[in-house]
Amino acid sequence: NFFPDTDPNRIDINIEGPLGMNVDATNEMVREVQHRLGGLLQDSRETRESIKNMQVNVGIAATGGFGAGVPSAERARISLNMVDFADRKESSSVTMSKIRDAIGEIPDALIQVQGQEIGPPTGSPVNIEISGPDFGQVERMTREVSQKLREAQFAGRIPGLVDVRDNVSGGLPEYSIRIDHEKARQFGLTLSDIAQTVRIAVNGLEASTFRDGEDEYDIMVRLRKEDRDDLDKLRDLTVSQMGRQIPIVSVADFEEGIGPGRITRLDLLRTATVEADAGPGFSGPQILIQVQDYLDEYRAALPSGYTMKYTGESEDQEESFSFLTLALVISFILIFLVLLAKFNSLIIPFIIVIAVGLSLIGVILGLIVTRTEFSVMVFVGVISLAGIVCINNIVLVEYIKQLMDKGMPRMQAIIEAGSIRLRPVLLTALTTILGLIPLTFGIDIDYIGLLTEMDPAVQFGTESTQFWGPMGITIISGLMFATFLTLVIVPVMYSVFESLTGRVTEAYRSRD
Repeated sequence: NFFPDTDPNRIDINIEGPLGMNVDATNEMVREVQHRLGGLLQDSRETRESIKNMQVNVGIAATGGFGAGVPSAERARISLNMVDFADRKESSSVTMSKIRDAIGEIPDALIQVQGQEIGPPTGSPVNIEISGPDFGQVERMTREVSQKLREAQFAGRIPGLVDVRDNVSGGLPEYSIRIDHEKARQFGLTLSDIAQTVRIAVNGLEASTFRDGEDEYDIMVRLRKEDRDDLDKLRDLTVSQMGRQIPIVSVADFEEGIGPGRITRLDLLRTATVEADAGPGFSGPQILIQVQDYLDEYRAALPSGYTMKYTGESEDQEESFSFLTLALVISFILIFLVLLAKFNSLIIPFIIVIAVGLSLIGVILGLIVTRTEFSVMVFVGVISLAGIVCINNIVLVEYIKQLMDKGMPRMQAIIEAGSIRLRPVLLTALTTILGLIPLTFGIDIDYIGLLTEMDPAVQFGTESTQFWGPMGITIISGLMFATFLTLVIVPVMYSVFESLTGRVTEAYRSRD
């Protein structure tokens, strides 16, 4: 996963109706969702006691937060704030699953149940971009892909796939004015004259301002609302030209039709998107692989000029992991160069870098045993682990080298350094592991309560564990294995390489 799965403190139920739906109709849709949600809360005591309060917003922007966009009447959101993590009767993930089952499908409504995100915003686990030159074809293919995934979701063909949706919206009613250029020229009218007349009638013209104390109000002149919505009234407009009032229908035809509600372009191609989420207990990459296999035949049969690209969270994850991998490689190179400058030897830096690399075996074993998913926090733990392992090995190898420089035989120097450095290495590992145990396994102590009321209120399995736990497991498991490397494998490797170096040196001297 990109970030570790956590138990969200807030659950959002996003509701979206057809494009152009008024607020009253959206309200009715929200009431239906609330009614079904109320049935769930009445039937499930655990769910009812895990929710602190509910907030309903109608006419919201597409996404929350600063700069989220223009509010739309067809969108609404029901936010459920959960009680404190320790007081929940069930996890938020279980609550989200129950909410999806209770709400089900509502005609003409797109329902999405999602938890509060932790970390920077990312795309959906499943994000499919369909592009092509003709938007009608793109729209058709998008609806087909969306329908296929919904069928797979409800038939159980792709376990864990939830909240399938697309951004293809229904068309909006529009009036088109087709101007006869030849007739307009005969009357001496330009396109600007006709457009300005229609614009003033619909949008209005600021004629003056009205002052009320220190406040100013614009006085707009335009048609009444009922006339602006009446195509016959718009046909009665006249265009002024040299003192003459020319009926607009003399030079133009009015057509009533449906226009696209939204057109998105990607690399100059018209694009639509199909999205879906991963249910509790399922990782985004795991769901994406199943979706790719399921749509493989459909993708292969796309017409020429049309593409279907998988982006979203997987693309963000690939970019982030590539960056962190590069950072890890660069850190290894820098460690090697610094050690090379310090010891003036290729052998010691090579041994220490190998020890750091071998410590990853402990990391992998720790992740397997604890069934922890690989995420960004594991990468952060690996980079932190590399620094700890380097320090322990540098101190040990440097002490061996100092003893050998004083004339002590190699094997005796290795044994002496190992016995002397045994306690510091073990204490370093032990203090680091003990310090990370509360963060990793969620041991929380109320020190204020301990000092004021002698009540520590010890709590196990805290909220922060879900996010920081993978990093702690990485460092602990890697450090336990690296301690064995430092005390046993590294001295053996040093002895072997020193022995080989001595033999190679003697061989060259014998040739001379």
